Amino acid sequence: MDGDLRFSNPLTEITNFILLDSFLTANWVTLKDAFLHLILPSFTLAAYPIGLIARMTRAAMLEVFEQDYIRTARAYGIRQYVVIYLYALKNAISPTLTVIGLTFAFALTGTFFVEILFNWPGLGLFTVRSLLNLDYPAIMGMTLFGATGYVLINLIVDLLQAWIDPRVSLD
Repeated sequence: MDGDLRFSNPLTEITNFILLDSFLTANWVTLKDAFLHLILPSFTLAAYPIGLIARMTRAAMLEVFEQDYIRTARAYGIRQYVVIYLYALKNAISPTLTVIGLTFAFALTGTFFVEILFNWPGLGLFTVRSLLNLDYPAIMGMTLFGATGYVLINLIVDLLQAWIDPRVSLD
């Protein structure tokens, strides 16, 4: 497409989120352009966590498949997908949930680099500028925000593990 989208398809700002504003105003050309500009940063953020979670899930599933109750369920003739999803995955999900929680926490800090690399205005760029300008209240605020995010994510992971696995107690 030739030209600058600001002139050929101006966007009416409602929420200051380009994807949402272009959808709400039915500006399909801007919506497509904004979506295409999200592909590379999304892959950049998702590449490491997807590999880590997949490896962890595989390792936990291989360990669970060696257990006696899985061999017993297969010997009884229970269907393979029931054995995998009902018995094996339920017991292998606990360590994977921990890795997923840590990955979300990693994403809090990983987005800083992606925002700087792709020149997105966001909390990461704000934090870097605050560090460079020695803006101590902003630095402390972002540190507190990051620490609160880590604590909340760990709390959610612990609650999910207790909900999924009744052997885990919150005492």
